[in-house]
Parts: sequence; structure tokens; C-alpha cells
Amino acid sequence: MHILIIKMTSLGDVVHMLPALTEASRQLPGLHADWVVEEGFAAIPGWHPAVERVIPSALRRWRRSLGHGATWAEMAAFRHAIQAREYDLVLDAQGLIKSALVTLLARGPHAGLARGSARESLACLAYARDTLRAERVYPSAA
Repeated sequence: MHILIIKMTSLGDVVHMLPALTEASRQLPGLHADWVVEEGFAAIPGWHPAVERVIPSALRRWRRSLGHGATWAEMAAFRHAIQAREYDLVLDAQGLIKSALVTLLARGPHAGLARGSARESLACLAYARDTLRAERVYPSAA
């Protein structure tokens, strides 16, 4: 199984996702993950042995420089990186509108936090499923 984790910002949030990935790896042997994270935290997901590829985003920087052609080229490269493969699961673990928009770029079934748990409830509109329970996506994993 190959998943895409979208947990982009807040150093503590990114670090706290690592044990969750460890537990997921225990429950689903052979789990591989790619991870979208803000460029300033790009080294952190690589600490985990299940992470194969880190896809850095620069949303904070891009918002300040939308008038530059280089920004649009970087955004296109980012989109291409996210769409380079189809995932078994695209998991928005952030629960923000900006992470939900990134989730929509990725190919594969989208999942994220439930409406009452997401920091920004509108983010839930991006998910095919509104829960992180793997057994709902993969019944054999339960």
C-alpha cells in the first residue's frame, strides 16, 4: 500500500505525525508513504523509514509572490510531483482548507478528519471519506 500524507505545517504537528505513521506501518505491513510538507520542515518526514519521498511545498512563500513567473513554475512542478503517481490513499492529516486543496490535486481516494475534528470544517468537503479509520477504506486491514 502506498499513501500520500498531507501534513504541511507546524513543526510540532509534523513531528507528532511520525508515531501515527509508525503505528499505521505496524497495522499495515509493507506500507509506504510520500509526504507533502512545507519546505522549511522537509527534512522531518524523511526521518521515518516508511517515507519514500518528501514533496516540499512553499505555499507560504508562493502566496507572497504570485506576480512572479518563477512562482507559477514552482507551483506547476509541485502539482506534477503530487500527481506523479496514483495513491491507494491520500490522507489530509492537517484539516485545513489549504491542505484540503492540496489533497484534491492528488490522485487516489481522499480521506481526512471528520467535520467536528478538522480545524476548518470546510476542508471536509475535499474528502471522499470523513474519517481516518483504515478499516473503512481497506476492510482486510481491520
